[in-house]
Amino acid sequence: MQFHILLACFVSFLSCAKAQLDVPSLLNITALTGRNNVTVLECWQLTAELTPATIPGRVGSLALPIGNVSNAVYGVLPPRFNGGLHNAPRKQYVWWIDGLVHFITPNITEGVPSEALIYGGKYGLIFADDTADTSTFGHITQYPSADVTIGFTIPTEGGVTPDHTVLHDGPCLVDDIAGL
Repeated sequence: MQFHILLACFVSFLSCAKAQLDVPSLLNITALTGRNNVTVLECWQLTAELTPATIPGRVGSLALPIGNVSNAVYGVLPPRFNGGLHNAPRKQYVWWIDGLVHFITPNITEGVPSEALIYGGKYGLIFADDTADTSTFGHITQYPSADVTIGFTIPTEGGVTPDHTVLHDGPCLVDDIAGL
């Protein structure tokens, strides 16, 4: 009986702690996108909001609808792999779960950062939007880590780009993504 009381107090404590978290309602992610037929890096703020989850087992947490997706793939890239110059094969979220990814945009646009390092994990979500219809050459992807890099590609159904606001040119910086 005391265990149940202790458990109830602990759950109540967690609920109060959760309520006090300062979590942004909007998600910022780095995007590779086409502008004037050249790939550029941008920091996007998705317009879909994090809202209270209604899915059993997640009630009390937050969820972000990302729309319909199609043919998601879990990929394992070898250490120091060079993905070369390519366009995004389709409009897709890519969550780098582990490892290190180095993006380079070969056609430098004056004043726009042309490189990004994305570390796998909590802040490893990007959107690849520089398909052949928006960018002539695409981007270079390298995986410089001495360990494997794990990526989860999540194409949007119908090639839909999520609604977003461009916060600034270049990849998202720590201040853009920290806190979530």
